[in-house]
Amino acid sequence: MPDDLTRQIADRAAQMCREDIMARGWSDRSSGAVQPRAGDGEVGLRTTAGHLMHQNSGVRPFLMTWVEGRTIGMSCAQGDGPHFRRGSHVGEPGYVDIPHRGQVWRNQKWLFPGLQPKRFFEDSIAGAIRQSRPQIRQYIVGMMRGDRR
Repeated sequence: MPDDLTRQIADRAAQMCREDIMARGWSDRSSGAVQPRAGDGEVGLRTTAGHLMHQNSGVRPFLMTWVEGRTIGMSCAQGDGPHFRRGSHVGEPGYVDIPHRGQVWRNQKWLFPGLQPKRFFEDSIAGAIRQSRPQIRQYIVGMMRGDRR
């Protein structure tokens, strides 16, 4: 694919990705961090915000060993946070105090549950390519006829 066509597809993919990010309620800063990447035969997206890569590809569960001995501010869905808890006994079974829920049993304390992959980068690129099929088909037919671009 020529550079001008891949640039159009990459621009559309970046626009679709930004719309997806905004629909999730994430910040303007996050959506602004998505940039198109294009070249001869290549379409992609890049970002300057590392957390978007974690959201896109997901994160496996892990023990938050760094909280041991620290006071941690926990946000709250009811909006009256932060609620502060002291990190201790990381990875051990026992009861934990969750704001507005009380004491809850956990098999491992301070276990981050992980994130499911959201794949918004891949979905945006695939959608932009799908929308550009007529232009791609036109380019291929032209190449088969011997047209030069």
